[in-house]
Amino acid sequence: EAAMILDELIAEANDAAVAGDLEAVLEAKQAAQEVAMDFLGPEHIVTINVTVDLGFFYLKNGMGDPALSTFGDAQQMAAAAFGDDHPVTVDVALQATNVMELSPNPEFIEEAQIRRDDLASLLAESLGPMHPETVHMRIVAAETFVSLGEYEVALDVLSEVCSDVGTAHGEYHRQYTGCLKKMGLLMFDLGQLADAERTFLLISERMGFANPGVNEFTLENLTLLADVYRQQGRYAESQELLAGVAELSVLAGEVESLMVAKSYQGANFNILGELTMAQMVTEDVLDYGYRHWADSPDTAENLYNNQLSLGDIYRRLGKLPDAEALIEGARVGLSSTYGDLVPSSLTATNALGQLYEQIGLYDAAEPLLRQAVAGFEQVFGLEHPDTVASRNNLALLFESQGNFREAEPLYQVSIDTYENLLGPEHPDTIAIKNNLAFLYILMEDFEQSTDMFMDVQASWETSLGADNPSTLAATNNLGRSLHKMGELEVAGELISEALALRQQTLGDEHPDVIRSLIDLGGVQLDAGNIDEARALLGDALEKAEKVLGKLHPYTFDALNLLADVLAAKGNLQAAVDLKELGFQRRSQFLDRMLWTTGENAREGYMRLHRPELNHYLSMVVELNDETSGRRLIDASLQRKGLLLKVTSEIQQIATLSRDPELKALADGLVEARQELASLTLSGPTAETGENHAAFLYELEQRVNELQSQLGRASARYRTSIAEVNTSRLENYLAEGSALIDFLSHEDGENNEILAGIAIKEDGEVFYELLRYADRDSIEEAVLEYRTFIQDDLADDEEILEVGQLAYEVVWAPIVEIIDDIEYVYMIPDGVLNILPFNALVSYDEVYVLETNDLHMLTSARDLLPNEFRLADGEYVILAGPDYDSEDVVSTEEIELAKGKRSTAAQLGLRGAGGGLRGLNFPPLPGAAEEGRIINEQVAKRDQVSSVFFGEIAQEKVLGEMDAAPEILHMATHGFFLEADDNLRKRLLKLQRGADLHVPPPGDNPLLRAGLAFAGINTNAQFLGDIDTNNDGVLTALEVLDLNLSGTKLVVLSACETGLGEIHEGEGVYGLRRSFQEAGVAEVVSSLWEVSDAGTQALMTDFYDRVGGGMPAREALRETQLEMMDSPEWGFPYIWSAFMITGSYESAGFNVN
Repeated sequence: EAAMILDELIAEANDAAVAGDLEAVLEAKQAAQEVAMDFLGPEHIVTINVTVDLGFFYLKNGMGDPALSTFGDAQQMAAAAFGDDHPVTVDVALQATNVMELSPNPEFIEEAQIRRDDLASLLAESLGPMHPETVHMRIVAAETFVSLGEYEVALDVLSEVCSDVGTAHGEYHRQYTGCLKKMGLLMFDLGQLADAERTFLLISERMGFANPGVNEFTLENLTLLADVYRQQGRYAESQELLAGVAELSVLAGEVESLMVAKSYQGANFNILGELTMAQMVTEDVLDYGYRHWADSPDTAENLYNNQLSLGDIYRRLGKLPDAEALIEGARVGLSSTYGDLVPSSLTATNALGQLYEQIGLYDAAEPLLRQAVAGFEQVFGLEHPDTVASRNNLALLFESQGNFREAEPLYQVSIDTYENLLGPEHPDTIAIKNNLAFLYILMEDFEQSTDMFMDVQASWETSLGADNPSTLAATNNLGRSLHKMGELEVAGELISEALALRQQTLGDEHPDVIRSLIDLGGVQLDAGNIDEARALLGDALEKAEKVLGKLHPYTFDALNLLADVLAAKGNLQAAVDLKELGFQRRSQFLDRMLWTTGENAREGYMRLHRPELNHYLSMVVELNDETSGRRLIDASLQRKGLLLKVTSEIQQIATLSRDPELKALADGLVEARQELASLTLSGPTAETGENHAAFLYELEQRVNELQSQLGRASARYRTSIAEVNTSRLENYLAEGSALIDFLSHEDGENNEILAGIAIKEDGEVFYELLRYADRDSIEEAVLEYRTFIQDDLADDEEILEVGQLAYEVVWAPIVEIIDDIEYVYMIPDGVLNILPFNALVSYDEVYVLETNDLHMLTSARDLLPNEFRLADGEYVILAGPDYDSEDVVSTEEIELAKGKRSTAAQLGLRGAGGGLRGLNFPPLPGAAEEGRIINEQVAKRDQVSSVFFGEIAQEKVLGEMDAAPEILHMATHGFFLEADDNLRKRLLKLQRGADLHVPPPGDNPLLRAGLAFAGINTNAQFLGDIDTNNDGVLTALEVLDLNLSGTKLVVLSACETGLGEIHEGEGVYGLRRSFQEAGVAEVVSSLWEVSDAGTQALMTDFYDRVGGGMPAREALRETQLEMMDSPEWGFPYIWSAFMITGSYESAGFNVN
């Protein structure tokens, strides 16, 4: 009766499976288990088998927990029926470990390994140590280490098993050759190609005895040997062996072996550049795979790997959408079936990142390539071929981002590793040399690139043939390098040769063909063959836009060169229009990229594409028509201060968002920045020793990666730069005002400054372009005036004279255009960021402060409304800190820091942060008095304030603010230290001592600018060894992590708070910038050291006006005008020291 019911239920389950009704299948199998339990009992073999069958159903359909539970039940039944060491019990227990091994949780995999070891021990006791079942279980236990990523351990264990089998049964036994094959596979995975070759050859010698005849084992071994040859670059031997395997497979009827051999043949054809053949063979294999490999986890990996192979072939053929679909599909399948860290999954991730980099989708490529590198390093270590390949792709991305500092050492390390693993002439080694040579083109080291390309071309021609796509890439690149060196005739011949062969082998619309069209067009342009250049570049642009899209690097190259052709033909108007189209597209490109990467890559993008901007502006200047001024301001709107905009918006989004992902990333970034600051300040420690530079580099990388992740997570909230233009800006300019937007510009060898001027009168906006042809003279005038203003020994006449000189070169040309307009928006660039514009003196000895109301901005974008609103918190005042306090840091922490210093000294390590550790500040009695007066003014108006003087004016007050204050006032010492060349030299020396190929970490300017707080004089010598949150110095880097999003005003009533490193197009990297990045609307900062008493007087009057409701910018100007008439304070050194930057307009208010 039980058998009849079970037969019916099994038939019911089979019918439901055919119909695809999994729910009915499950019900039938569960019912079968219940019937077997009821009729036969838990210890009957039929009940055990039915339970195992149910477990397999759960496993096959991705239900891991029920599968594990069901196999556990079956194991208990079998143990009760037959004993723990019975083969049936062991087999069921093994199935349970198989479920565990599929878990993404390493603890489950470790448990599976332990259980398999136990099962092997049980079988050894019951069946003997050399019984086939025992040996099989030992091998399975060893392979579990592969799932844990411990390949070396797995190989060691397998080696021991094989040795035991060889001793027991002899080296010609089938079980021994089977064990050797698994060892060979592991060696291959580990990149130990010579050992893998010896192992597979050893099997070949013995398999006539161990596995006589043509069979699956024999064919698989020969196929694996052929793949070793392929990896070693021995393509002819590999192809010959695979052809033999394919022929034998057909004769023996071994279809599976034939398909595996053909898949490897396809990989060889791909490398050898026979792409049509590679496509045909791999498509044939994949068609078979879809029919025979898709349904089982044991064979699905073959299917996905062949998808990856065909995807790579499509990539090389230029079939980019088809390539993306295949690679992404394989990646999803591999990840969901086997997890993210199996080599095939990592290969798929790397392949997709490589494809996106080639397409120009760098924002999508970066997280994938970083994930692949991290995964391969974790699984295989630093010197595995797959790790090297992924690192090479990441270097390609860095190169595309303009991040040459990161790219070059990655290429060099990869070349060194491949030369050791594969040899200097292996095609994979040569490929990375080709990439490094191209980097040298971008770095304008053309002699180096030319020499390398000559070597690369010769090597590839020898190993791959003259018409291989890789060889043709080297030929074309050699032509590009020679073109840069002025060798136009030879360059043209090489690129023409590459173009013809590429068209012949790849087709007219392949990306490689487009590249050659662009390069040949560039050569013809420089050779004066304008019509030929126009035809080539017009063809290239049309094909690039069609095949690659409007934002691909090749499209930009074709467009820019075609504009140059138009200019060369005398059609400057059309050339400028086309360049402007390219500029707008580049803005879209940057809009996409800058949000999704870290600060290093953001700066790299801006630096890489700066020449393109300069070239466009040169044409605009040359055109010099009624549109030129507008075009210049449009360019500034979309470029100037762009890094500040992106960083500050990400910061504000992370601070204000309730998204837990953003909050976690922001917290992680804060922690990483603190660690970087601490280690930079402390210098080498007992932990970092001579590897200090490497530790700093790793921390920089971590900060950069967290910035990237935070940017990607914030990208959905971003505001576009590409949509910002002068048409929109005009609505927010005040009537009767002028806007002066300076841009530093390089026109070939000439450095100049351009100014776009917009004047709004009677509702109309008029534009002008002003050109300062000699930037050096302006910089000299600015620095000389700053020097004289601060010189105690300079008399009034000298200051006036130098101020008039600065007026003449900077301001007089502007007055000629704006005439008597009073209200002026000012957007400085370069050294003009530190010029006291208000203190410029006219020929009539009238200061600009008296004639013009200057509104200083970082970018004209600051005038446009955004979604961020001002905070309505309290006033927070920190004034007159007790710099000598010994109670800020605990005695215990100081003693611990002393111990670290002592250990470092004993190890002969020198601190790298000497600049900050030498800080010492005298008391500022006026600062404390200033704070009290301001507090009294605030109290009179019933406004809420928190005040911190003396010992409690500590750095931690700022870090512990729960809500952003409305106004933050800090009256203390400020500082900006010049770059420490000795620090950089020490870091370079440490790097050499560490024998590590990493670029030295930059001497971060945001760690050299800061404010002093209570305890700094006592704690300075221990900076980096004590808690950076309250060590007495607030660096500009630490400001980025303060809760200031929406703060209306920050007043830095301290010395030199407006100084920092000047970056053209990005302003000053220092305290002012950091507070703006942190989300502050307006910042008052100082341009030089100021007197204690003078500052107190200025700030007292300033707050009196602010408290009365006057906007801060207007209040500062009125205060400065009043001080100018004071016999005590009427010196520009005092009244012009402070400036205010920012705009209420950007927070939804305007000047009206």
